[in-house]
Amino acid sequence: MSIENILEKTYYKQAVSKMKICVTTKDNVPEAETNPHFGRCVYFMFVDTDSMQHEFVKNPYAAESQGAGVRAAQYIADQGADVLICGNPGPDAVSVMETGGIRIVKYPDMKAMEAVQKFLGTNDL
Repeated sequence: MSIENILEKTYYKQAVSKMKICVTTKDNVPEAETNPHFGRCVYFMFVDTDSMQHEFVKNPYAAESQGAGVRAAQYIADQGADVLICGNPGPDAVSVMETGGIRIVKYPDMKAMEAVQKFLGTNDL
């Protein structure tokens, strides 16, 4: 393995170890299914990749009649999320997240922690 490959892998591990991932979920347990409805999901699961600690926050905008996606996108940006794992956010929410530098990953129909593991490329978290 070349020194460039070693440095690249080291950089990737350092970058991953400092991320905050947000997953839209249907319930407040790591085994919950990801929720395909971004703005109206029931919970957000935030995962700190440095410690792999997670916390669930009830989506404060789930019952909004309009603009739930944009408000939810701003909310997760305000929480410091680097990555969003979800089903399918609308274009306005995507715009807010792109402006905030949040990467969007679409993993519908998975358990929340499995989606995090898939994103991180490992099964031993």
